[in-house]
Amino acid sequence: MQARADAHARVAAAEADRDAAIERARTEATERIAAAEAERDQTRTGAAQAEESAWLAQQDAARAQAAADAAREETQRVRADAEKSLATFRAEAVAELAAVRADLRARAERAEREADAYRAELAQLREHTAHEETAAEVASTRRRGHRASQATQP
Repeated sequence: MQARADAHARVAAAEADRDAAIERARTEATERIAAAEAERDQTRTGAAQAEESAWLAQQDAARAQAAADAAREETQRVRADAEKSLATFRAEAVAELAAVRADLRARAERAEREADAYRAELAQLREHTAHEETAAEVASTRRRGHRASQATQP
Protein backbone atom coordinates (compact mmCIF):
# COMPACT_ATOMS: atom_id res chain seq x y z
CA MET A 1 0.00 0.00 0.00
CA GLN A 2 2.89 2.09 0.61
CA ALA A 3 3.87 1.73 -2.99
CA ARG A 4 0.41 2.75 -4.00
CA ALA A 5 0.53 5.73 -1.72
CA ASP A 6 4.00 6.53 -3.06
CA ALA A 7 2.71 6.11 -6.58
CA HIS A 8 -0.28 8.33 -5.81
CA ALA A 9 1.99 10.82 -4.17
CA ARG A 10 4.30 10.77 -7.21
CA VAL A 11 1.35 11.01 -9.57
CA ALA A 12 -0.06 13.83 -7.45
CA ALA A 13 3.35 15.51 -7.39
CA ALA A 14 3.72 14.97 -11.16
CA GLU A 15 0.22 16.34 -11.72
CA ALA A 16 1.02 19.29 -9.47
CA ASP A 17 4.29 19.86 -11.38
CA ARG A 18 2.39 19.47 -14.63
CA ASP A 19 -0.34 21.87 -13.48
CA ALA A 20 2.30 24.35 -12.25
CA ALA A 21 4.17 24.04 -15.57
CA ILE A 22 0.91 24.53 -17.48
CA GLU A 23 0.09 27.53 -15.31
CA ARG A 24 3.58 28.98 -15.86
CA ALA A 25 3.29 28.33 -19.60
CA ARG A 26 -0.17 29.98 -19.65
CA THR A 27 1.11 32.96 -17.65
CA GLU A 28 4.19 33.23 -19.83
CA ALA A 29 2.05 32.87 -22.98
CA THR A 30 -0.39 35.49 -21.68
CA GLU A 31 2.52 37.82 -20.90
CA ARG A 32 4.02 37.21 -24.36
CA ILE A 33 0.65 37.76 -25.98
CA ALA A 34 0.13 40.96 -23.99
CA ALA A 35 3.67 42.14 -24.92
CA ALA A 36 3.07 41.25 -28.57
CA GLU A 37 -0.28 43.04 -28.53
CA ALA A 38 1.31 46.07 -26.88
CA GLU A 39 4.11 46.02 -29.45
CA ARG A 40 1.53 45.64 -32.25
CA ASP A 41 -0.48 48.56 -30.84
CA GLN A 42 2.68 50.64 -30.53
CA THR A 43 3.69 49.72 -34.08
CA ARG A 44 0.20 50.59 -35.34
CA THR A 45 0.38 53.92 -33.48
CA GLY A 46 3.83 54.56 -34.94
CA ALA A 47 2.57 53.62 -38.41
CA ALA A 48 -0.45 55.90 -38.01
CA GLN A 49 1.82 58.74 -36.88
CA ALA A 50 4.18 58.06 -39.78
CA GLU A 51 1.23 58.02 -42.16
CA GLU A 52 -0.07 61.28 -40.71
CA SER A 53 3.42 62.80 -40.91
CA ALA A 54 3.70 61.65 -44.52
CA TRP A 55 0.28 63.14 -45.30
CA LEU A 56 1.26 66.42 -43.61
CA ALA A 57 4.57 66.42 -45.48
CA GLN A 58 2.69 65.83 -48.72
CA GLN A 59 0.36 68.71 -47.88
CA ASP A 60 3.35 70.95 -47.08
CA ALA A 61 4.99 69.91 -50.35
CA ALA A 62 1.78 70.68 -52.25
CA ARG A 63 1.54 74.11 -50.57
CA ALA A 64 5.20 74.79 -51.28
CA GLN A 65 4.72 73.77 -54.92
CA ALA A 66 1.66 76.01 -55.19
CA ALA A 67 3.61 78.90 -53.65
CA ALA A 68 6.50 78.28 -56.04
CA ASP A 69 4.10 78.19 -59.00
CA ALA A 70 2.45 81.40 -57.82
CA ALA A 71 5.84 83.06 -57.38
CA ARG A 72 6.90 81.90 -60.86
CA GLU A 73 3.67 83.26 -62.35
CA GLU A 74 4.12 86.56 -60.47
CA THR A 75 7.69 86.78 -61.72
CA GLN A 76 6.52 86.18 -65.29
CA ARG A 77 3.77 88.78 -64.89
CA VAL A 78 6.20 91.34 -63.46
CA ARG A 79 8.66 90.60 -66.28
CA ALA A 80 5.92 91.02 -68.87
CA ASP A 81 4.83 94.30 -67.25
CA ALA A 82 8.44 95.50 -67.14
CA GLU A 83 8.99 94.55 -70.79
CA LYS A 84 5.76 96.30 -71.73
CA SER A 85 6.81 99.41 -69.77
CA LEU A 86 10.26 99.36 -71.37
CA ALA A 87 8.71 99.00 -74.81
CA THR A 88 6.40 101.93 -74.06
CA PHE A 89 9.30 104.05 -72.78
CA ARG A 90 11.38 103.15 -75.82
CA ALA A 91 8.52 104.00 -78.17
CA GLU A 92 7.98 107.31 -76.35
CA ALA A 93 11.71 108.05 -76.51
CA VAL A 94 11.78 107.25 -80.24
CA ALA A 95 8.73 109.45 -80.84
CA GLU A 96 10.20 112.26 -78.75
CA LEU A 97 13.53 111.95 -80.54
CA ALA A 98 11.73 112.06 -83.90
CA ALA A 99 9.80 115.15 -82.77
CA VAL A 100 13.00 116.84 -81.58
CA ARG A 101 14.73 115.97 -84.87
CA ALA A 102 11.76 117.29 -86.86
CA ASP A 103 11.75 120.48 -84.78
CA LEU A 104 15.50 120.93 -85.24
CA ARG A 105 15.17 120.24 -88.97
CA ALA A 106 12.37 122.83 -89.23
CA ARG A 107 14.43 125.35 -87.26
CA ALA A 108 17.49 124.69 -89.42
CA GLU A 109 15.42 125.10 -92.60
CA ARG A 110 13.87 128.31 -91.23
CA ALA A 111 17.33 129.61 -90.26
CA GLU A 112 18.61 128.68 -93.71
CA ARG A 113 15.71 130.53 -95.38
CA GLU A 114 16.31 133.55 -93.13
CA ALA A 115 20.03 133.45 -93.92
CA ASP A 116 19.21 133.25 -97.64
CA ALA A 117 16.80 136.18 -97.26
CA TYR A 118 19.43 138.19 -95.35
CA ARG A 119 22.03 137.35 -98.02
CA ALA A 120 19.61 138.41 -100.77
CA GLU A 121 18.79 141.63 -98.90
CA LEU A 122 22.49 142.30 -98.38
CA ALA A 123 23.17 141.63 -102.07
CA GLN A 124 20.36 144.04 -102.99
CA LEU A 125 21.74 146.64 -100.63
CA ARG A 126 25.22 146.19 -102.09
CA GLU A 127 23.84 146.33 -105.59
CA HIS A 128 21.76 149.40 -104.78
CA THR A 129 24.73 151.04 -103.05
CA ALA A 130 26.99 150.15 -105.95
CA HIS A 131 24.38 151.51 -108.35
CA GLU A 132 24.08 154.73 -106.35
CA GLU A 133 27.86 155.08 -106.19
CA THR A 134 28.08 154.59 -109.93
CA ALA A 135 25.31 157.10 -110.49
CA ALA A 136 27.04 159.52 -108.15
CA GLU A 137 30.32 159.06 -110.00
CA VAL A 138 28.61 159.58 -113.32
CA ALA A 139 26.88 162.69 -112.00
CA SER A 140 30.11 163.87 -110.52
CA THR A 141 31.93 163.29 -113.76
CA ARG A 142 29.20 165.09 -115.67
CA ARG A 143 29.36 168.02 -113.37
CA ARG A 144 33.08 168.17 -113.72
CA GLY A 145 32.84 167.77 -117.43
CA HIS A 146 30.13 170.42 -117.59
CA ARG A 147 32.21 172.75 -115.47
CA ALA A 148 35.27 172.09 -117.49
CA SER A 149 33.45 172.82 -120.68
CA GLN A 150 32.02 176.02 -119.20
CA ALA A 151 35.48 177.00 -118.07
CA THR A 152 36.89 176.58 -121.57
CA GLN A 153 34.16 178.60 -123.21
CA PRO A 154 34.62 182.41 -123.12
